[in-house]
Amino acid sequence: MTEKDSVDRICEQIMADGAKEVESIIDKARRTAAEIMAKAEDEAKKVGERIVEEAAEKGELAKKRALSSVSLEVRRIRLKAREEVVTVVMDQAHAAIDAARKRSDYPKVLAGLVVEGLRALGGEEFVVHADARDVGLLESAVFPAVRDAMKSEGRAVKGIEARPLPGSTAGGVQVGVPGGNVVYDNTFEARIYRFRDNVRAIIFDEIFSSEDKVE
Repeated sequence: MTEKDSVDRICEQIMADGAKEVESIIDKARRTAAEIMAKAEDEAKKVGERIVEEAAEKGELAKKRALSSVSLEVRRIRLKAREEVVTVVMDQAHAAIDAARKRSDYPKVLAGLVVEGLRALGGEEFVVHADARDVGLLESAVFPAVRDAMKSEGRAVKGIEARPLPGSTAGGVQVGVPGGNVVYDNTFEARIYRFRDNVRAIIFDEIFSSEDKVE
């Protein structure tokens, strides 16, 4: 074999080895590119799904917000209507109370209110304040009935005095003891205030449905 033939074989071998190496590099590059593309497609799919999911969540959230807004508005309207009804009923109750002084049983009502105050305070001597229009009625009809009621309970009333309130009242009395600071306020206005929750409960039970009663 001549030196030229030997050189040619070496060159051919080098070229063959080079071609294999090139093919190997290209094949590896193709696999790498395929992996990158597959990963990119998978990531793109995930991103797309996430976007769709987020959009769906936002849509559902917007729907819930809209429904919540509607629910709040309905509740507000119901509460407003309910309060308007309560106001009307309370106004009618006040009107009935204002007319109580004209009723034939008003002295009996006052006597009951005075007795309630005496029971709460105890003692034997009392001062009863009332609207100036009722002072004469206290002395003529109410106090005798009060004395009889307390006597039936085994309590003697040694002294009971009627005095006018400084201002007007729808009716009722304030009961105290001479020189004392404790006053049992049994005017109609005070009783309505004390029993306001009870009055509202009665209105709700008699007028509103269970749905309307929900706060």
